[in-house]
Amino acid sequence: MRDEAQKRIGHLYPKVKLPKEHGGGEATVIAWLWARTVKCPNPACGARMPLVQSFWLSKRKGKKVWVEPVVDRVNKRVQFEVKSGDGIPREGIVDRRGARCIVCNEVAPLAHVRTEGKAGRMDAQLMAIVAAGNRGRVYLAPSDEHVAIAAKAVPHGVPGTDLPEKALGFRVQLYGMTQHQDLFTQRQLTALTVFSDLVSETRERVEVDAIKASCGEARAYADAVATYLAFAGSKLGDRNSTLASWDVGSVSLRSTFARQALSMVWDYCETNPFESMGGFDGAIGWITKSLVLFPTKPIGITHQLDAAEKIVNLNQAMISTDPPYYDNIGYADLSDFFYIWLRRS
Repeated sequence: MRDEAQKRIGHLYPKVKLPKEHGGGEATVIAWLWARTVKCPNPACGARMPLVQSFWLSKRKGKKVWVEPVVDRVNKRVQFEVKSGDGIPREGIVDRRGARCIVCNEVAPLAHVRTEGKAGRMDAQLMAIVAAGNRGRVYLAPSDEHVAIAAKAVPHGVPGTDLPEKALGFRVQLYGMTQHQDLFTQRQLTALTVFSDLVSETRERVEVDAIKASCGEARAYADAVATYLAFAGSKLGDRNSTLASWDVGSVSLRSTFARQALSMVWDYCETNPFESMGGFDGAIGWITKSLVLFPTKPIGITHQLDAAEKIVNLNQAMISTDPPYYDNIGYADLSDFFYIWLRRS
């Protein structure tokens, strides 16, 4: 599945050219770091304001790296450079109260940002590229070529399902994200739809191979394989949405469901699904680990008891699933994030 997906959409995830100080040549991109943008409310400015919560890329001792904004006040533009060493980046320019335009210093209240989002005027700007160098992570300045390639992604048959108008743990609707597809970039949607569709294609091939091998339950076997592949495909969404962010401490991805909510993320991390950090291999690894450890011999029996009833004569292991937390977590609404991909598979 991975190899077939790479044949179809691998061109959307190009390598990056390394400067001489990093050894030259080309390197595989691990992630692209983007900042959402809205138009500055100052009529005399009108710049595309990057909404950056933190300019740090790495806080590791001896390996501190950050993004430095370069402001062109004449043309009302902001570009980014990557710096390293003992310096300290400027503070973030967006928080729960609002944002500040880095060009004219105008304060934009959160209400303005939300209005821009609901009007479909929220965009994104590439801040940095994270690549796999010979001696570890390499942080590079944005590339116009990579921005252009990402813009070429055209997903087909994306899920048109609506997010709940209001639900526990949901904040994204306030910024114009009203459907599940709004939580992903066009490139992420392309990857997720391709991987989901490949589950069905793989299932057909598995059944044919099982029949050739004289498997008595070829159809059931193919269904089982497809089910587990679908789990992996849906898990891919957790690490490939615009609500996933960059963790500057561990210098790795913080997935969408770092906690049980869909909250707004200003500067987000777009990973490469063909690499380890947010890739399909990793999703398959989790499924494989679960299957290896899962008991297959005992017959499962369930009994629904009254919560106050005393349990007696228990001679076998009792497994308690994740507690419901009363109404503190909207499990049903949140689970649709994965179900839209499971259903497609």
